[in-house]
Amino acid sequence: MLNTALYAINFGDFYYENLGCFASYSALGLKEIVLIHIIDPSLFQHNLYSVYKKEDEEKIRRFAEIKLNDIKKDLEKSGFVVRVVIRVGDIAGEIAQEAKNENIDFVVLDKKANIKSKGFLSFYGSPLYDILIKVDKPILIMKRVLFHSSSMIKTGESTACKNLFEDVVFATDFSEFSLRTLPFINKVPADIIKMFTILYVIDEKAVKNLKAEEIKNYEKNLAEKFEDVARGLNYRFTKEKTNLEVIVRKGVPCKEIIDFMLGTRKKLLILGHKGKDKEKLAEILFGGTAERVVNALPCSILIVK
Repeated sequence: MLNTALYAINFGDFYYENLGCFASYSALGLKEIVLIHIIDPSLFQHNLYSVYKKEDEEKIRRFAEIKLNDIKKDLEKSGFVVRVVIRVGDIAGEIAQEAKNENIDFVVLDKKANIKSKGFLSFYGSPLYDILIKVDKPILIMKRVLFHSSSMIKTGESTACKNLFEDVVFATDFSEFSLRTLPFINKVPADIIKMFTILYVIDEKAVKNLKAEEIKNYEKNLAEKFEDVARGLNYRFTKEKTNLEVIVRKGVPCKEIIDFMLGTRKKLLILGHKGKDKEKLAEILFGGTAERVVNALPCSILIVK
């Protein structure tokens, strides 16, 4: 069961206003929510002449306490045990430190939706990217919408977090770090996930020059890997139960995952993540599949390390 969530709030253009989303997560076994807000002094150094003063920090802290306690009261009405944490320092580092608490099962973050990115590099160096790298617990990045931009989005998208785990997509390359997601998925009660989709993308470069016999062996090996996933999930999802969908695509993994999620309009994508293990120069410069997908997709994404 997923008992405790750490929710990071930044009080920017938007923050978690639809408390009904957390209420819907009670079905996951969620009982306790830790609300955390980080005061990062570096963000208040607007120019060469500005000076961050201790009294400024106290004003920000008092503002955060008022906001967090209001949210705390509302969440407590839904039956949750709520704890409030305010820290001063680097956003990603402080969240990572709090997430090390053994009672934390997963971290919840917000991400703006329906806003076109300026490119992959707009994501790198941001607190969200740093959090992905530093936090060792599973991270649920929830699609959020700006209420004053409601005319720009279709009806119902403001409640995209409702029933989030009913229809999920697990995108995997069958690597060790990808399969680390399985124990987390097994913590979700069996009756919550109504449809489970395993999405695998055949990298076109990997099979481009394969001979007929090699392709046959490749397909056999692929079938065995799908079976391994089903076994790892204790056969909770099978085609016979009509709650399992297997999708195989061919192309560039990142692009195919994004196209599939946008085309099917599914609410939740689950990915494994290498964390700090970035060996290839290409990944250092442009990020791995997880980072690119997070940057590009407007849907909610669960990343497990």
